[in-house]
Amino acid sequence: MKIHESYLARRRFLGTMLGGGAAALGAGMAAPLASYVGNFREEPPPDFVELSPEEYDLPPGKGKLVKYGRGGVLVLLFRTPEPQAELRAFVGICTHLACKVGYKEDENCIFCGCHNGYFDLDGRPTAGPPQRPLDPVYFAKRDDGKLILALKEENLEKAFEQEP
Repeated sequence: MKIHESYLARRRFLGTMLGGGAAALGAGMAAPLASYVGNFREEPPPDFVELSPEEYDLPPGKGKLVKYGRGGVLVLLFRTPEPQAELRAFVGICTHLACKVGYKEDENCIFCGCHNGYFDLDGRPTAGPPQRPLDPVYFAKRDDGKLILALKEENLEKAFEQEP
């Protein structure tokens, strides 16, 4: 093999490797972008959501985030510590910069980790940058044990009018 031919072989090899790497990078970026672009149509949240007892039955002093419909609205459900042990529900999004909130069992409060925002068990801000209280979620139990969640009070009433 002559020197001239070996340079062409190396150049072809390097070009193929760079082209293949660029194609792999492009495909790797295109897949998530395609799924993101497909989610631009925003679906309105449903009027109400039904939760089975397994989904909402929490021991006193525990909490969890639940998805409200397919729209991605999060609901923070928690049960206050004893002796009351009441079930409470708020929109699980901080009113400061729309970060997720969670129930802090050890401090018995609602906490937003983005900017150390604290809320009391009634959803009112107690510390940090949030100025507005958390948005409430209305709920009631049906006779069959299911919990109905609604972002608006009138939608909760609608759910009981449509009761099976």
